[in-house]
Formats: sequence, structure tokens, C-alpha cells
Amino acid sequence: MHPYIHLGPLVLWSYGLMMGVGFSLGYLFGEADFKRRGVPIPMGIFLPAMLVAGMIGAKLDHAIVVQWHTLRQNPLAFDWVATFSGGYTWFGGVVGGILMGIVLARLYKTPVLKVLDVAPVLALALACGRMGCFLAGDGDYGIPTSLPWGMTFPHGLVPTRVPVHPTPLYEIAYSLILFAALWRRGRPESYARTWPGSQIALYLFWTGLCRFFVEFLSRNAKVFAGLTEAQLVGILFILAATALTLFHRRTGDYDASYPGHSGYSGTRVAGAGVAGAATGPESAALPQTGGASLHGSRA
Repeated sequence: MHPYIHLGPLVLWSYGLMMGVGFSLGYLFGEADFKRRGVPIPMGIFLPAMLVAGMIGAKLDHAIVVQWHTLRQNPLAFDWVATFSGGYTWFGGVVGGILMGIVLARLYKTPVLKVLDVAPVLALALACGRMGCFLAGDGDYGIPTSLPWGMTFPHGLVPTRVPVHPTPLYEIAYSLILFAALWRRGRPESYARTWPGSQIALYLFWTGLCRFFVEFLSRNAKVFAGLTEAQLVGILFILAATALTLFHRRTGDYDASYPGHSGYSGTRVAGAGVAGAATGPESAALPQTGGASLHGSRA
């Protein structure tokens, strides 16, 4: 594709350009999402902090994947310099971002799961990042294929003239679909009928599941049981989403602080329950209480 975009004397790195686009869109949609859901954390603080934590997590995860065999044989030989000179992984970025989200939620005394329900922005960020990978031709493309939509990357950072699966486009497709669905679900009238944490649970589940299957077409190395690192992390994401849903079903907690909820009493709770959505009869059966409840290079 086009690793570098020339605008007269100006030369732009296509991946860096898409990171900038992703940051800008993340700010706009993230601020709108926080505002409509009543999250008090300033986006000017939240997004840069998430970006830094995400990049650190992405770098660390990439270094671990690249040096996996070294870690298994001799952990002391791990090259920490490679952590900062190598690429990125999306899953490492997600984990780093989630950890930072938890820290910010604590600092601003906001329910953790309510903060993490900014999940639509994560899906949009992945789409932008994968477009950067696609434009750069950085080797994230898949295995050779004879299908009509197979593509070559003769001018990519990792060039190939053999038609391959354009796996970044597959990830862009499901990420945009997921973004649209979660964004619609996060509207005030819809979010009021959901459980805090349901947005991030749905994001983890569908991202993990889609990536698991896309990985069968990838060129990534197998690290355990014939699966790639991304597939293993995808399984962990699915399990985490399932755990959130089961916890919700066991506790039945919800955030009664949300003004659109039928159980609103004007009192903000200390935390939030978890995944899944309650509508109709199930929502009507909720306990009416205003008290406190337990409460995204290569990837």
C-alpha cells in the first residue's frame, strides 16, 4: 500500500496519520459518550492517559510475543530494549487501557464499569489502527489466497507480491459494525435499561470471538496448543465477558444513579454491576433502591 503519504514537501507516515485520526475521533465520540452517560472524568485527561497506558501495554505485549521462546528458556535473557524498539499489539493496548481506566475511575470516585463502558470508542480506535496497518503494509496481512479479494502489498513496509488475505480489512469491518451497535446501545434511553459493564463485556466478547477466527488466516506464530497469542488472549476476553455476565446474573446489581433508570432515586452509587442488558419484565423486576451496590502494528 502506501507507508508514506507525500503532500508536496510534507511526508506523513500513514500509520501515524491514522493514529492521529483515531485519537481525534476518540476524543469527539468519547466526550459525547461520557456526557450522555454522566461520567465526570474530563476527556482531556482520560484519553491521553489511556493512550499512554495503552502504548506501554502494547509495547510490552509485543516484546513478550517476539521473545516468547527466550522467556520460556531463560527469562533473565529477556531484552528490555526491544520493548521500546519493536512494534505494538492491540490486545496489550486494550489491557493497558483498561487498567488505566480503573485507576481513573478510582481517582474520580466513579463506578469502574460505568467508565469502562466507553467500549464503542475502543472499537472505533481498533478500526483506525487497522487502517493504519493496511495502508502501511506492515506485515499484518494474512496468508496467501486465491480468492478474488486477495491483495498484494508490493510497496508495503513488509512487501509481498503474492495475493494474501487482507486481514486488517476484516478487522476494520467487524470493528465498525461493533462500534455502530455499541454506540446505538449507549444512547440514554438504551443505556438506562442495561447493566453497567454490559458495553465492555459485549466488546470483549465479540472482539475476542472475531479475532479468534480471523487469526486462522493470519501469519502470526503459534505459541501454545497450535494457537497464536492473539487467539489465546481472545479466549481470555471471551471468558472475562462471560464472567461479567455470570456475576450480573448472580448479584442482580445495577446502577440506580443513572437518571434514565426506573430505579433512579437521585443518589449516586459507589460502583456498578456488570454485563448483560435488562429490558421489559426483567427490568421491572429490579430492586427499587437508591443505595450503594457492589460494584486499541501487530496483535
